[in-house]
Amino acid sequence: MLAVGFHEFGSPDVLRVMERPDPVAGAGELVVAVRAAPVNTTDTLMRAGLQIAAMTHLSPPYVAGMEFAGHVHTVGDGVSGFRSGQAVMGLVNPRRPEGGADAQYVVVPAASLVAVSQDADLTRAAAVPMNGLTAIMILKQLNLPAGALVLVTGGAGALGGYVIQLARQAGLRVVADGREADMALLRQLGADHVVPRGDGMAGAVRELAPDGVEGLVDCAMLRDAASVLVRDGGVAVSPRRNQKVTDPRLVVRNVAVTEGMSDTAALARLEDLRHQGVLTPRVALTLPMAEAARAHRMVEAGGLRGRVVLSFP
Repeated sequence: MLAVGFHEFGSPDVLRVMERPDPVAGAGELVVAVRAAPVNTTDTLMRAGLQIAAMTHLSPPYVAGMEFAGHVHTVGDGVSGFRSGQAVMGLVNPRRPEGGADAQYVVVPAASLVAVSQDADLTRAAAVPMNGLTAIMILKQLNLPAGALVLVTGGAGALGGYVIQLARQAGLRVVADGREADMALLRQLGADHVVPRGDGMAGAVRELAPDGVEGLVDCAMLRDAASVLVRDGGVAVSPRRNQKVTDPRLVVRNVAVTEGMSDTAALARLEDLRHQGVLTPRVALTLPMAEAARAHRMVEAGGLRGRVVLSFP
């Protein structure tokens, strides 16, 4: 099979389309013919060599990619509920010898896979699993009652957008920060209040909640610059362990999506929400696998309001 891989860490120029052995489904596993795999920030960090500590057991070539959509190719022993040709979406940890989703075929545990409707747009479905599961985990850690006011930073991004939509479904009230160009999008996603990013944010949030909001979801990694807007005893959740809020007044939590990859029920819920239109995947551009370097450059440049997705023949 063909895969997008790299033998050494570095810039996007190290990426190559290369031949890799076809994966084989073991017990409890499936092989999926990948049709679409988004490029995430974690993929660019892996390629740049910023995740070496989690890769010491691996030998090159390395293949990135944490989420995908495609069709079941083969079903391993002990797996039920799937059939060859079935449309699916799922997650995989690329920091393993078999590599990740940036390949024509990927082998994954059945628990990390769910069926999607046969008429689903697989490019859009591929943009759901990683950020969608992270958003579900964040809301669980936030653990606030309906009606509570939550500040979501970076709400215009892929993860922040899903957090807003899931928070609204849970009955929470959302205040989101954003640039002027993003304010209409944030309202469309469901934010009750939109405040300016930067110097005007603190005053605008204090006007809405003089004693502070009940919770913070810090997708923009503003850290303590945003935590000061949370009331004493409130909850702050970060999606990255290495950039946690340190405010001692707050209950501070973080999530790691790799710890939830076998939560099949959560993945099934994401598919239901996608199918119902509650979650709205946003795709900025689809590129062929041969243009993976361009995709990585775009993700590293930032400012996207949709995902860059690689397509596989």
